[in-house]
Amino acid sequence: MSSTPPPPYGGDDQSQGSSDPYGTPSQGQGDHSQGSPQQGGYSSTPSYGYGSDAGYQAAPGYYGGGAPNDRDNNFGVISLVTGIIGLFACQILGIVAIIYGRKAQAAQAAGTANNGTLGTVGFWLGVVSLAFLVIGIIIFVAVLSLGIMDASSSNSF
Repeated sequence: MSSTPPPPYGGDDQSQGSSDPYGTPSQGQGDHSQGSPQQGGYSSTPSYGYGSDAGYQAAPGYYGGGAPNDRDNNFGVISLVTGIIGLFACQILGIVAIIYGRKAQAAQAAGTANNGTLGTVGFWLGVVSLAFLVIGIIIFVAVLSLGIMDASSSNSF
């Protein structure tokens, strides 16, 4: 049984020189029980036997998400979705569509979004849905007032 470790994969023991391939200090570099690791022969950056250039590329600056210039694209999508829902189902969501439509347009003008058109379409869908809401309220009040007036004027049983 040998006391020396096997050579690293793809290399031989002679190519590494006298250093240990596992990054442990060779004999005679200092006593481990005295002083700081810097005085004991250790370097400030750990070496794992393959040196600092192991052939790996650096990681990118960020992981996931879109590019930094389109971080406000959600405003346009929210505006469009709430505008469509407001147009067909719940007209009060037109207010949300108008607010987020303006935010999407402002984000495109500032350069932090690239879908200001969605915000514009959502804005106008919100305006139309609010117009439908106002027309619906006017019709409801008119029918209600005509029904009350008609019921009070004719009491024929």
